[in-house]
Amino acid sequence: MFEDKFTHYSDLMDIKPYPFSVFNAEFRYEFVSISATKAVQKVVLFVGTGASGTYNLALLDVLQDGSLCDVVETRNGDFRKVLATVFQIIHHFFERNPDCVVMFLGSDERRHRMYRIVINREIHQISKLFIVSGVIGDFSEYFQPNTDYDYYLIEKL
Repeated sequence: MFEDKFTHYSDLMDIKPYPFSVFNAEFRYEFVSISATKAVQKVVLFVGTGASGTYNLALLDVLQDGSLCDVVETRNGDFRKVLATVFQIIHHFFERNPDCVVMFLGSDERRHRMYRIVINREIHQISKLFIVSGVIGDFSEYFQPNTDYDYYLIEKL
């Protein structure tokens, strides 16, 4: 279990992230989202895109049958803590793969908008560790607040 090794980064988003496990061969990370009513197994996958050194990040729920899903709505009341955990995982990924680029987008329009809002709100803290860019078509720029991007890129600072 990967827990407090990077405690100096735990101030990101001012929320202590969940502990997570790393499965190196697949660039697979796992953690559990916990509320008063349920515990939900989460998986973060970094999947190569075919472009050298670029990985797609997927945040997934593990369903009861063991399959992975990116469209289920957990509604566990810990969205900010889950995202703080994802950013901690991104940091860990970059510690092992410093020259890589991570791309991500929401699995639907609502989630994509939510990610934009969170990045917009937390960009000051996030930019202490990462370079965040937005992409529209073939055009990439440093993240600009309130801009609707097709997807986001994160690089280690």
